[in-house]
Amino acid sequence: MNGPPAFGREEAQGRAKPHGDFLTTTVRSSNIRFVAAMTNFAATYLRFVWAGLAKHGQTGGIVPSQRFLIATMIAPVPITYGGKLIELGAGTGALTLRLAARCPEARILACEINPTLARELGRNLAAAGFQDRVELFAGPAEDLLSGLGKGGVKKPDFVISGIPLGNLGREKALALILAIRRALGEGGRYIQFQHSLLDRKKIRAWFPNLRTIPVFLNFPPAFVYCARKSKPFGAQAA
Repeated sequence: MNGPPAFGREEAQGRAKPHGDFLTTTVRSSNIRFVAAMTNFAATYLRFVWAGLAKHGQTGGIVPSQRFLIATMIAPVPITYGGKLIELGAGTGALTLRLAARCPEARILACEINPTLARELGRNLAAAGFQDRVELFAGPAEDLLSGLGKGGVKKPDFVISGIPLGNLGREKALALILAIRRALGEGGRYIQFQHSLLDRKKIRAWFPNLRTIPVFLNFPPAFVYCARKSKPFGAQAA
């Protein structure tokens, strides 16, 4: 009448206590992982901002690309794609990580000239477990592009670029675009984002099959150029 025997009460308490401890431990672990993730995100963001301020000519911006811009840039790549992709101006990996997660069969070669951002990109790839599928090239895009397709190696089907063409100057920008065209396989796609339309004529000089997509939800607003490599033709720099 006065409740269960002491042993029964202790047994019930013994069963409940580990369950409560398990929940407490689980919540605590989740909180620790969340705090660690947010700390890493903040550190990565601040490193990009610092690199953007210190070497704006290389990065072209002071904040990483946001999800609307990234989604537009990687949309042309099929989820089942299992070939080779080149990313130029990978920064700290905002797009690289999304692309690797979206296309688990793809092989990605990410190029970043800024040593600070390249180191951060390497850490982010390792933390995400993508280091086996994503190769990091820390150096100029021109050096990487010049070596592609040699020795009978298949050329890439996609080149995705965040390099700020407007900061390169006319001749260097045209030379880079031509190098991208030569590096691509026939019918390959060149996807480039910029924060203005000033370089559209330069891209069209070597890629007449060109489509421009505005991304106004990005900060700052951006334009994505989607070009396809067609048969050889004579082009005059515009």
